[in-house]
Amino acid sequence: MGKSPSGLSANAAERVELLRVDQRYKTLRTLLRCCLGGVAFHYLHDSIFFLAGETTKLAFELAVLADFKFAITLTLAGCAAGWAVVERSLRYRKVEYFQKRIRELETGIDPSRSSSGLTPKGKTHPGDK
Repeated sequence: MGKSPSGLSANAAERVELLRVDQRYKTLRTLLRCCLGGVAFHYLHDSIFFLAGETTKLAFELAVLADFKFAITLTLAGCAAGWAVVERSLRYRKVEYFQKRIRELETGIDPSRSSSGLTPKGKTHPGDK
């Protein structure tokens, strides 16, 4: 393995350079987050200052916003649950699809191989529950 002029191997020098680049991007990301946080704080401050004295109107708008956020949250939770159910059924179908091929390959290597007792869909054996 060759040594670079700095005395490090080529692989180590490459790793050091990769770490330097990674650190630059992490620093840039942190600066960007701080700047965006400052901008958000500035706009929040301005919006609160602008609404000073209009508490009744603001309370109503916040109540409507809270109801809207609650509806969005329920909708997203329902969508996520539906997605999970679909993903689970697709996973079981895919496991069942590949199960025969895997069993053939495993018995081809070791014909006396014993079964784990899993169902064709990959679920726990009913007798183990």
